[in-house]
Amino acid sequence: MTESGAQGHYYQLQKLLIGDVGAAAISATFVTPAIVIIDRAVVEKVASHQPFLRTLWTHTKSAVTRPRCFVFSRPFGILWTLYAATFTAANTSETVVKDWKPAAVGAVTFVATVLVNVPLGIWKDLRFAQIYGGAGVNEPPIAPAVPTAGIPRAPAAVFLLRDSLTLYGSFVLPQAISNLLSNSTVASAHTTALMVQLIVPASTQLVATPVHLLGLDIYNRPQKGLGLANRLENIKRYFGSATALRCIRVLPAFGFGIMANRDLRGYFHTSLVSE
Repeated sequence: MTESGAQGHYYQLQKLLIGDVGAAAISATFVTPAIVIIDRAVVEKVASHQPFLRTLWTHTKSAVTRPRCFVFSRPFGILWTLYAATFTAANTSETVVKDWKPAAVGAVTFVATVLVNVPLGIWKDLRFAQIYGGAGVNEPPIAPAVPTAGIPRAPAAVFLLRDSLTLYGSFVLPQAISNLLSNSTVASAHTTALMVQLIVPASTQLVATPVHLLGLDIYNRPQKGLGLANRLENIKRYFGSATALRCIRVLPAFGFGIMANRDLRGYFHTSLVSE
């Protein structure tokens, strides 16, 4: 490649990366309101045992009637940062790696989202617990991802596995399934991708939720003498309610959010490259 050709190539890559960041920021703005309301209801349920649906409705009304206060609140900013950064990591890693080594796109995108989302998710959980009442982990189905007082290595490793499963089932697996189905269904490629993106991340919670509950059980009951059967019984007790709640939390962010991000990214890439 000539020097002028290389300069043109990198200039085009810069424009694509600008589109990636723009798509991530807009998509995060789109999904953050629903996630703020859901996460606040979850944390307040743990902290004060308020009915989840009633709290959800109360905060929804408050967001609609006082939109300025809602959008400029600390929780909104915290969650917007989390998802804008996660979408940016996914977008930019895919753009750069596709330009360099297309076969590695899935693996690199997965690693990038884990490295960004997991620490920011911990930060988000700590801030929400501080803002909304110091919620702990005494109720496995709805407790925040990470306790506020620090976390031993064993449950931390389990929580990392849980988050990795969720991110893989949100960013990598849906794309692979969509590619497989695109030529074998009567629906359009976009419709297929939308349906897969809504179904797969939620379905992944059937696997991620038991891991989530196991991590909380190990944290709450660290005794080495507890057998696997005892822990599995505790997981079984909370599995239904915990899975339902985790699906509700995943759908806005990694269902509709990822689809919005993908569509906007495609639009910006097309627009910027054609300039």
